[in-house]
Amino acid sequence: MKKTITLMLLVALALSACATPPTATEAPKATAAPIATEAPKATAAPTTPAPRTKANPGEKITLYHYGDVTGPYAAITAPLVSGFDDAVKALNAKGGIRGAQVAVEWSDTGGKLENAISTYNRFREKKPLILFMYGSTETEGLKDRLAEDKIPNLTFGVSGPGSYPPGWVFAGVPIYSDQFGLFLDWLTANWAKVKPAKGQNLDAPRVAVVTWDTAYGRGALTPETQAYADKKGVKLVSKEFLAVGAPDVTTQILAAKKAGANVIYTNTLAHGPAQILKDSVSLGVRDEFLIGGNNWALDLSMLALAGAASEGFYGPLPNLWWDDAGNTGIKEIEAQFKANNRKPAEHSVGYLLTYGIVDATRQVIEKTVDRVGFDALSGAAMYETMQTAGEIKAMEGVMTLQYSKDVRATNKARIMQVQKGKFVPQTDWMVAPDLRPK
Repeated sequence: MKKTITLMLLVALALSACATPPTATEAPKATAAPIATEAPKATAAPTTPAPRTKANPGEKITLYHYGDVTGPYAAITAPLVSGFDDAVKALNAKGGIRGAQVAVEWSDTGGKLENAISTYNRFREKKPLILFMYGSTETEGLKDRLAEDKIPNLTFGVSGPGSYPPGWVFAGVPIYSDQFGLFLDWLTANWAKVKPAKGQNLDAPRVAVVTWDTAYGRGALTPETQAYADKKGVKLVSKEFLAVGAPDVTTQILAAKKAGANVIYTNTLAHGPAQILKDSVSLGVRDEFLIGGNNWALDLSMLALAGAASEGFYGPLPNLWWDDAGNTGIKEIEAQFKANNRKPAEHSVGYLLTYGIVDATRQVIEKTVDRVGFDALSGAAMYETMQTAGEIKAMEGVMTLQYSKDVRATNKARIMQVQKGKFVPQTDWMVAPDLRPK
């Protein structure tokens, strides 16, 4: 019995021990979040100094130009040189180009290509930003060299082959084929009211081109102008050539009449159109022809040489004229003309255009400086600007230039007529057809 009780106690104690819950263990402490590390500081980008857009003290920019003042084109080129000089003088008086004074280097070529090439070789060694030329022969002859040497050229010798295919030559006025096309546009649209008072075959224009046998003189005679005349229903009935400075062109005028022409168009200047006009009067056939020419024919030199025979002469003019006296640019040019005591014979188309071209060049240089700075100013940088600058209104619109990657000449002009010794607009601004060489 005693054993039984003892056994029962032992069992009870064992059960009691099993029923006692285990002692709770302490929960593990939370692991502390890692301390954030500081982000690495960004490396500062290297600073590039802004392009220098103001000239250093004493810095200058030289403009180079050359042309004929002692040969056959002297009558038109001499005023070009005077206008250029006076424009640079006025520009320097205003502070130059961003503080840089402008210098000029000029050379007379006498109208000879070999002289133009020699001058080019001399000027190119000075790494010009831009060159200016005035004749078609030298423009055509140096076109490839300009591209090789990366020298942009602004020219007033604007035959198609000199400006196209697009290269480093930029024409200051519409190329001669485009001018002729614009003349044909106007002629066909207005034939009923402008046709000669008498003559032959007056139902439609029949054109004889009477012109110099030079690159300039032939500038209006291209396959593109022939095709355009055909498209407009205009017959080009005769092509008559004469020497520069020829004192008599009656043979060519009579040949034009024999071919059935009632219109004479000439790609000559000064004494060229003047001789055609005077000889048509002396032959008694002036009222049998409508006579016109390109922009260089519309000049005081032609008026002075032709006199009363110039009455009624027509042509496209791509710039404002001295009579546009309300224009701010014309006012300034007129004031400088007088201040520099220029001769009345220089009150011409050439003076206006080179005065304008200097201002256009100022704008191109300033746009280039804004883009690349003075220290990177170069012919190549100027070339890029000229292709992308958009419309450039020189001297408040005295002349307007606009080029692109594939366009090398402006294309707007007004048709003018000589009336009592003045050039009187017959149209608003017209857009010339694109008759560049293919």
